[in-house]
Amino acid sequence: IDTLLLERPDIVGFTAMSNQIEYVKEWSKWIKFYNGNMPIICGGVHATLNPDEVLGFEGIDVVCIGEGEQAILEFIKSNRKQAKYNIMTPAVKDLDRLPYPDYSIFDYERMLKARNGNFAVIASRGCPYQCNYCCNHALSEKHVGQVKYFRYHSVDYILNQLEMLVAKYPIKSFSFADDIFGINKKWVYEFCEKYPRQIGLGFECNLRAESATPELLEALKSANCTKVEMGIESGNYWMRRVTLNRNMTDKQIIEAFANARKLGIKTRAYNMIGLPFETPGMVKETINLNKKIAPDQVAVFYFYPYKGTKLYDVCNDEGFLSDKKTTSYLDKSVLFLPSISVKDLKKLHDEFYRYVMDREVRGYPLVLRYAFKVAGALLRCLTCGNEVKLIINGYMKLFGVFQWLKS
Repeated sequence: IDTLLLERPDIVGFTAMSNQIEYVKEWSKWIKFYNGNMPIICGGVHATLNPDEVLGFEGIDVVCIGEGEQAILEFIKSNRKQAKYNIMTPAVKDLDRLPYPDYSIFDYERMLKARNGNFAVIASRGCPYQCNYCCNHALSEKHVGQVKYFRYHSVDYILNQLEMLVAKYPIKSFSFADDIFGINKKWVYEFCEKYPRQIGLGFECNLRAESATPELLEALKSANCTKVEMGIESGNYWMRRVTLNRNMTDKQIIEAFANARKLGIKTRAYNMIGLPFETPGMVKETINLNKKIAPDQVAVFYFYPYKGTKLYDVCNDEGFLSDKKTTSYLDKSVLFLPSISVKDLKKLHDEFYRYVMDREVRGYPLVLRYAFKVAGALLRCLTCGNEVKLIINGYMKLFGVFQWLKS
C-alpha cells in the first residue's frame, strides 16, 4: 500500500491462481480504500475460469479473460471509467510478434542469487493434454473458434532472447518453465542442434514420462540438458488413468527415469496425495513407485482442486470440498475424503516427506549431512521467502535435536 501511494501508478494489475485469489480479494479492497480512483484489473487462471466471481470482488474493476497482451492495451486505450466489466481479446496467433519480456522492472540480480544463477524462461503457451486436475483443459475451451491453444515461439526467437539475457545478467543456467517442453519433436530437435552453438549453458525442462523416449533424452543431453522434471502424480494406475486422465503405465514411468539416469541427466518427480477417491494403499503405491524410480529430487504436494476444472466439479458433486482455505499445496488438504482420514493422510504425507528428506541428504559425510543442510536451509529462509520453512520443518521432524528451533 505504501509503495502504491508513493508511486501512484495509473493502473494496478493482479494475476492469481485459485489458492492465491483470497490475497487479491483482500489487497484490492485495501487499495480502493486508500485510492478509490485507481483502476484495478485482475487476470490469470482463476479470473479467466471464474470471471463473474472475481468481478464481484469489492476492489476489482475489470477482469481480463485469457491472454493479457492485447487486452491490457485495449483497456488502456479505451480509458473506460464506467461500471465493472470483463475484457477478452483473441489470443496471439504468432508469438514471435510479441516483444521480449522486460525483466528490468524486477530485481533480477537478487532473484538470480536466490536461484543460484538459474533463469526461468518460457518457449511455448498452453498444453495439448487434457488432464482432469489441470487448468489447461478448461483454458483451452476459452480458445474455441480462436487460434490454436498450444503454440511455440520459433527456436530462433528463443535463442536470441537467451543471448540477450546472458549478455545482461550473470546467468549460470536456464529453466524452461513450459508445461511440457518436449511435445513438438521437430521444434525440440532444432533447438537441441542450435542451442549448444549459441548458448551452451546447462538447462532443465519438464517432460511427460510417456514421451521421454531415449532419442529425445539423447538429443536433450547433447544440448547440455542437466535435469528433466516429470509428473508421476500417483503410483496407482487406476488413479492416473481414470481420475487424473494421465494415460501412462508404471513401465513407461520407470523406463523414462532409468533412461535419463543412464545419460547422466538428473531427474525430479512430481507427486500429489489427497486425491479424490484415494485410499491409504494408493498413497503407499505412490511412495513405493518413487522408491523404485529413485529420482534425484522428489516433490510431493497435497492435491488442490482448481475451480473450473473437471476434478473440481467431481469434488463439488461428491461433497469432498471443505470450507478450509490454504495458500499452499504443502501444508494441508482442503478436501474431506471418506476414503482416507485427515490423520492418516497427514501420517502418509510425513512418511513421504521423510523419504524425500532422506534422498536430499544422501551423499554427504555423515557428520556434515545435517549441519550443512540445516544451516543452508536457515540462510535460504532468511533471504528467499517462506518456501524453505518446510525444509526446516522436515529436518526438525526427522531429527529431534532440532526441535528447539521451533521457538
